[in-house]
Amino acid sequence: MRTAARLTFEEAYERLEMSDTTLNRIERGTTGVGVHTVKSMLDLYGVGAQEWEPILALVREANRKGWWAAYGLTNKSYVAMETAASEIRSFDLGYIHGLLQTEEYMKAIAAGSLRTEQTRHTMAIRRIRQQRLFSGHDRLRLRVVVDESALRRLVGGREVMRGQLLHLLDATSLAEIQILPAEVGGHVGLHGSFAVLDFPEPDEPSVGYFEHVLRATFINRMADVQRCTLAWEHLRSQALSARESQGLLKRILGEL
Repeated sequence: MRTAARLTFEEAYERLEMSDTTLNRIERGTTGVGVHTVKSMLDLYGVGAQEWEPILALVREANRKGWWAAYGLTNKSYVAMETAASEIRSFDLGYIHGLLQTEEYMKAIAAGSLRTEQTRHTMAIRRIRQQRLFSGHDRLRLRVVVDESALRRLVGGREVMRGQLLHLLDATSLAEIQILPAEVGGHVGLHGSFAVLDFPEPDEPSVGYFEHVLRATFINRMADVQRCTLAWEHLRSQALSARESQGLLKRILGEL
């Protein structure tokens, strides 16, 4: 809107009487913005009054605390982003996707790395997140490509893994699950797990996401998100079909 109004960045922050840092953060989406500030911006940018209300409704929605706030998470957390998403395309290398994990599997992953209170919070959050796979309203479409190595890794021991793999078989009615078999050899996913989140609004861009040992990172640049999407599609094309994946899951179960 600023660009359409032919206002430079410098002209805008001076006339809005805010710092250049504040306006920069607002425009990059790294900080929240209040209704009164947005009204000032709309007025300065010459936006007609009839167009204000849908924009202000978005501002109010963005500032509304979600259920995740009770667990100390912000509106910029992955959980908030996932809640807004309508579809997730994920590649999972080390572990089975969080939305498809059993509680015993979750506990085994958390053992030794989280305090008891953190573990309880993590599991409570994940239970809430998993409900969207069952929901008739606002149901999340989950499409997962999982590396075979994640299914053979004995997280928590044989009994925990048996329960997890049985749950994964049942979950094929809730999510699209494909296994990338070991026989594929080297592949682009060996760099690590990642996901692409899509949103219900047609003009809302997709977002890439990955985690590593230091932090979690969102990918917003269109070219980078496109690279993630192409990588996921390539991995999906190399993976077994849904039916073949179920067959491999059953064979792995038989070996435990």
